[in-house]
Amino acid sequence: MKTRYALLVACAALTLTACSGSTDSDSDIASTGSAEAGAFPVTVDHAFGSTTIDSEPMRIVTLGWSSQDAVIALDKVPVAMEKYTGDGIEDNILPWDAARLNGVKPVVLSSNPDVPFEQILALDPDVILAVYSGIDEPEYNRLSDIAPTVAFPDGPWDTAWDTQMSMIGAALGQPARAQRLIDDTGAYFERQAAANPTFAGKTATYGMRIDDGIIVFCDNDPRIRLLGQLGITVSPGVRAACASGDSSVTVGMESVDTLDADVFILVDADGTNLDKLAAIGPFANLTAVKNDRIVRLVGMDYAMATSAPTVLSVPYAFDEFIAQLSDKLTG
Repeated sequence: MKTRYALLVACAALTLTACSGSTDSDSDIASTGSAEAGAFPVTVDHAFGSTTIDSEPMRIVTLGWSSQDAVIALDKVPVAMEKYTGDGIEDNILPWDAARLNGVKPVVLSSNPDVPFEQILALDPDVILAVYSGIDEPEYNRLSDIAPTVAFPDGPWDTAWDTQMSMIGAALGQPARAQRLIDDTGAYFERQAAANPTFAGKTATYGMRIDDGIIVFCDNDPRIRLLGQLGITVSPGVRAACASGDSSVTVGMESVDTLDADVFILVDADGTNLDKLAAIGPFANLTAVKNDRIVRLVGMDYAMATSAPTVLSVPYAFDEFIAQLSDKLTG
């Protein structure tokens, strides 16, 4: 799973870089969110079994993508969370998180390529949330020796935004509040689908460039399931390429001509990948490309917000993302 994680992160340029210590952090951060009456003890099921949390967690460590968003949305502040870098990101913290942290800086760390067990142990956490991550079972077991650990529900890097919010809401003793946030975000997508009826039945190829091809995302990837809430489905070529059941696959440059769709969504975080792809004949000859039906996700912040959506990143980026889709699909 580490290889797959490194590939996805490198290709998306959504880099979670290594950090050996804190950066202007406060290990005694105060959280204002409070558990709901009767919320504990709680047992949360996941791919490696189940985890029981006896009392309200106050020292929270998040690993992988997006879990910190769910924690912060519930007015809790992690003592440590993943480090993000790139255009549109300052101080290694995603902008929609920074806006709610009010200058407080948790410890930033990285679980790629190796989980920093000693660093986590030193933080004395009372819960570890790795709900959208790539940890394997031995890593889960080691983390569980440090503190109760909640892993992903099914497979690595395959947790929908609403499932992640629900699991973390339960773990933090705020299931009702988490559900309200889920309902509010779900209502947003219902409104957008109603406002954009031409999306229904349209197809998309959602991908990112690598040196020997394009990684495309399959029906069971969280970002594709979210497009489905708007009425957009994956292209036939992507569906055929995804027959293995993985959430993403690599399509070689020699087969890029199979990826045509009504719209091509390209992760182009550093702004250079479209030009590189445009120089390749099979890509340049796609109907979507020739007709300028490409939605580019430029900037680390924008690419991350749309690639790993959450109840906090949706308000940050999705008005713009949906406007781009509308321009390309109805223009």
